[in-house]
Amino acid sequence: MYKILVVDDEPTVSSGIKNYLMRSELQIDHVETAINGFEALDCLRMDIYDLVLTDIQMGMMNGIELMEAILLEQPHLPVIVISAHEKFEFAKRSLRLGAKDYLIKPVELDELIRVVGKALIEKKEIGRQTLQRPESTSAMDNRLLKKRHEALIELVTEKDLQEKDYADLLREIGGPLKEEGYWYGIAAVHLNLSKGGFSNQDITLVDRKLLKYASVNILEESLSDWCGVAFYGFGNQLVCVIQLNVSEPLDTRMSMNSQLNLIGQTIIMNLKQYLNVDVTVGVSTLSPEITTLPRLMEEANAAIEWRKLHPNNKVLYYEDMSALGNLRMMEWAALVETVVLQLKTDTDAHLPDELYHVVKVLSSLKKSDGLFHSCFGLLVYRLYGLLFDNGQEASSSFRHYDPDVYYRGMDSSQKVDCLKSYVQGLSSLIRESISKRDQTVVSRISAYIHQHFGNHELKIQDIAGEVHFSAAYVSYLFKKETNKNVWDYVSEVRIEEAKHLLATTDLKRYEISYQVGYQSPEHFSRMFKRFLGSSPADYRKEIRGNSSEAPV
Repeated sequence: MYKILVVDDEPTVSSGIKNYLMRSELQIDHVETAINGFEALDCLRMDIYDLVLTDIQMGMMNGIELMEAILLEQPHLPVIVISAHEKFEFAKRSLRLGAKDYLIKPVELDELIRVVGKALIEKKEIGRQTLQRPESTSAMDNRLLKKRHEALIELVTEKDLQEKDYADLLREIGGPLKEEGYWYGIAAVHLNLSKGGFSNQDITLVDRKLLKYASVNILEESLSDWCGVAFYGFGNQLVCVIQLNVSEPLDTRMSMNSQLNLIGQTIIMNLKQYLNVDVTVGVSTLSPEITTLPRLMEEANAAIEWRKLHPNNKVLYYEDMSALGNLRMMEWAALVETVVLQLKTDTDAHLPDELYHVVKVLSSLKKSDGLFHSCFGLLVYRLYGLLFDNGQEASSSFRHYDPDVYYRGMDSSQKVDCLKSYVQGLSSLIRESISKRDQTVVSRISAYIHQHFGNHELKIQDIAGEVHFSAAYVSYLFKKETNKNVWDYVSEVRIEEAKHLLATTDLKRYEISYQVGYQSPEHFSRMFKRFLGSSPADYRKEIRGNSSEAPV
């Protein structure tokens, strides 16, 4: 049986649609009505519906705004638009927001039943397919491609895989990758997608996706001589795993360095020739062990970052960076950022494992005074800066962890010895600072709700705008800190104020309804009963007694 919500600011229209749907043979057991988008959202937050039918032009919140809110909160809920407006722009926006259909008033009742029935059948079929998981060939192909991509990402990022894991991953990936008899390397390919294609025009988002897709295909074709595979990295980056066959006769085999150079130049030439896309390639060292691919991935990423110092060099080799002395500081900066990320995201009090590696590296540098102080300073000042990343005012506890104060008068050995306690104390202060920041934001959200709950047009976007965060993050943070949804809290505040007014004043139901943020007295009564289990009139009788009963 289905439950449907009809939203229209003309009660006769919504009532007529309700009655007709209830008399149909569509197995509809309940139809709720709302006179505007705000009432509709209250209904959707309090109950589960299978379909929404909404008018476009309504007071306070129109149908387009309602659909935007539904898309944010319940993206899988089907919507049908019923409107007196034949304007193409309304229909286009509605369909872009996911509307299943767009009907023009006055609606032919047979057409209404056909469209509603079709939407309900589609919803039921989607649910059935989700449970039974039958898939078309194309859907299965997409599923396999996604699984292959995930396996490739895991192969080049996970450092603690077991021997069996490699066999499983290679089986999922399929194709040319082998476990033995090859030397492995990584080429990270950064696509410059500001301009490209043979028109050499600015590239749109859709074109970017097409170019990345085409680039992967060209890379795989280009790397076929090296048994390579290509796949999507992050952003505008593609990743190539290459294999050099060491079983070929020595007199026919190119040197490995020559092959790496040929690979880099081939990638650049083919992407420029076939797609007119400029790229930069970062190439790792080579290793005979497939288990080292995560390290090689880090090397390729480090190499490609070198393009910021050498923008005209299109193929960058990790080995060159090492020989020129750039490697140590870049690796150290990456290690520092790993420690920083863990301190920012780890809620436990234990120190990150990487810190022990940091201490070990610093201990090995104590005899090289200049290099030690460069690395140590980069670490402690980056960590100290985390305190100010969270927007808190500097305090005496902050100043205590100022490296100039904390390490004053210490030599290199003493600094290393104190590093663990420094990071541990700093970590506790960071977590405390983050907690205070989040509590402050939630307090501002609560205060804004208490000040504006009487506004009939209050939206989650208004609340988010007050604290300068997205609606999605406000919902997440409020739930995390209070274990309540934002809109549940708004409704609670409204109902609590309604209880107070019912108990202490003689205001009528429609007056209380308007004061607490509900335009319709009927909708206010529905919300009140859902929260307390009794109507406003029954609540007033119970709290004040029959002798002091006032009209409601």
